Amino acid sequence: MADQRWETTEFLGCDGAEQAVQFLNDADRQGPGEASATLRHDGSAGLIYLTPGSLGTSTAQTWILKQLPGPDGGQVAVQLLNGADRQGPGEASASLRGDGTAGLIFLAPGSQGLTTEYTWYLFEPSAPDGAEQVVQFLNENGQGAGQASVTVPSDGSARLMYLGPGSLGTGTALTWRTREFASAQDAVDFLNGPGLDQPGPGEAVAWLPGDGNGAVIFYLVNAGIIHP
Repeated sequence: MADQRWETTEFLGCDGAEQAVQFLNDADRQGPGEASATLRHDGSAGLIYLTPGSLGTSTAQTWILKQLPGPDGGQVAVQLLNGADRQGPGEASASLRGDGTAGLIFLAPGSQGLTTEYTWYLFEPSAPDGAEQVVQFLNENGQGAGQASVTVPSDGSARLMYLGPGSLGTGTALTWRTREFASAQDAVDFLNGPGLDQPGPGEAVAWLPGDGNGAVIFYLVNAGIIHP
């Protein structure tokens, strides 16, 4: 959608996740790939999103929140997304926490329906370079827009939920990169700024700790252009 911009919003308090989902379902409603949410232990939530949303006032799809208990919350999340109606690219954002719990927002009904062409999986690289391992994995497996959601704990590990097989295949025209920022606002300023082909829906995902440790983003860019 033309003339969209990345923005960020914090939802505080024990019901922050519920507030975030309500926000995404309000007009103009965000569509696939237009939201990346961080759902924290304390109930607060951080969000980066594209605005205006492409769903407008349509209610054909609705954002839904699930808080999944440990110790296998991540596995339960992928099982949910792989069940009918299956979520497609950009239709899920997960926070996979260190205690095995998971926070998940997803668009329902999923666009894959009953097809099994794509499947959601988990990948959990170890510290201290988890984010770099995620980027390498995304590029080696050709993940495309909307096919990745990343959690980056403070210990340097990472947890990736991804949709496979990757839609980019063996192409190298697009490449994933990662970058850290002092704040969520700095991250969205970068995504919207000059010198970078603004990532579109599904081409940017973020981890927003909300504890003063800034933001980590993963973004898809044209590999043939030198980016900041």
